[in-house]
Formats: sequence, C-alpha cells, structure tokens
Amino acid sequence: MECKPIRTDEDYEAAMARIEELWGIPADSPDADELEVLLALTGVYEKQHHHVPSPDPASLLEYRMDQMGLTDEQIRRYLECRRRLPEIVSRETHLSLEIIEGLGDIPVESSEIHRLDTH
Repeated sequence: MECKPIRTDEDYEAAMARIEELWGIPADSPDADELEVLLALTGVYEKQHHHVPSPDPASLLEYRMDQMGLTDEQIRRYLECRRRLPEIVSRETHLSLEIIEGLGDIPVESSEIHRLDTH
C-alpha cells in the first residue's frame, strides 16, 4: 500500500482509478485499509477542489417531486392537508375526500373514512 497526499487533479485521478480497482473487496482483505485511506483522501480533495454547493429548498422539492412522479397539484393538496392536520387530529373537522386524496396513502374505499366524509 502506497498512499500519499492528493495535491493535483492527476493525483486525484490516479487515486480514483485505484479505488475503482479495489472497490468491492472483502473488508478483511489486505487491501481494505488502502481503500479506506484512499476514500478519505479523495473525499477531502473533493471538498477542497470540487465543492458542490447545497441546493436551495425549492430545488430539493422539485427534485424529490420528479423522483416520486408528483405533480404541482398533488403537492398543493398535500400541503393543504398538512395545514388542516391539527383540526383533523383534534376532531374539529372531518376528513374530506379532497384531504384523503391529498394524503395519498389512505384507501378511499374504507367504510370509516367514507362515513366521516358524509358528515
């Protein structure tokens, strides 16, 4: 095992190539320590030289919506449900079909929910 500081992009590329060679080796393998050290060194180098800023909250929401296949309308309904949650939990208001649909995971066919929606 020959590990040295990563000072240049060439050093970084060489370390990444070695990581790729070692990837997936058993944890008790003689080269496991080398892999662990290289991962730590490349992580530090990436933070210093290739830092990617954190996304803003709106970008995170858009990304998650895309991953989940959600539309703007579905998110609007969900947020409306969240706003009314204290009223529902305290039983000041009943679950409407719109709220049930906004929550998404509650089966509308449930007789209890259907009963609540009719009051």
